[in-house]
Amino acid sequence: MYEKLKNEMRRKDITVYRLAKMSKIASQDLYNALNGKKAMFPNWKKRIAEALETDVESLFEEENAEV
Repeated sequence: MYEKLKNEMRRKDITVYRLAKMSKIASQDLYNALNGKKAMFPNWKKRIAEALETDVESLFEEENAEV
């Protein structure tokens, strides 16, 4: 789940904690969302994409394909 996001985080050497601070999401909430234990809200996706300087569609496209 969220493989593109995780790959982008690895590529940019950004930890979950750092991304959480950058996107103003509680680190535990982001960790749980990345591991499928919590829903990833649309506004979180937008803030994460902005923090990573990319667009929401490409970052979360595998999830959109499942719907």
